[in-house]
Amino acid sequence: MSAPARMGRPVNADGERTRRRIMSAAMDYIAEVGYAKATMKSIAEQAGLTSAAIYHYFPSKVELVTATLNALIDEVMVRLARAVDVPGTLRQRFIALLDEAIACVRDYPSVARFDATVYLESARYPNLGAAVARRQRAEETLYSRLVADAVAAGEVSAGIDPQSVVDMLTSLTWGLTHLSATATDDRHRAAVRATEALLAGILLVEHND
Repeated sequence: MSAPARMGRPVNADGERTRRRIMSAAMDYIAEVGYAKATMKSIAEQAGLTSAAIYHYFPSKVELVTATLNALIDEVMVRLARAVDVPGTLRQRFIALLDEAIACVRDYPSVARFDATVYLESARYPNLGAAVARRQRAEETLYSRLVADAVAAGEVSAGIDPQSVVDMLTSLTWGLTHLSATATDDRHRAAVRATEALLAGILLVEHND
């Protein structure tokens, strides 16, 4: 998302629209340079605003980044929950989730790099930890619901710990998120399709010796 060329707070601007504009600029800029290198001044320039204008909405960088991550969590998790709110097997519903994740990355090209950057740097900046933990809880809650439905439908083999299935789904999505932040869009989409094929049981050919 490109920032407008004109600097300063727009005349008669809607406050919420300006706030979202700042968060969009923060997401794009931090995805590019990282949390540590990003400054409020540079984010303001990215948004086409003055430093005074950005501080009017967000008193500090950590509050800006936390608000941005929380807004992303809210929007993306709603989209993912809607994608899996359909009849089907665990495999079918998880594939629908992966497809929607691709759509989210397409709609917000910086989202994966921003998410990965904030996650990695939260170890150095504990103030970011609450937002990162909230993101993890939201994901686990969604996957736990999917697995619980699968258990109730008799899809999960006896003796398999449901939490281990939740952890497997979480690991898959976190790995794909990392790939989307470090590789090309084509590679990320191909990896998602390969994951779907693996879940469908058509990726690997078994040879009977």
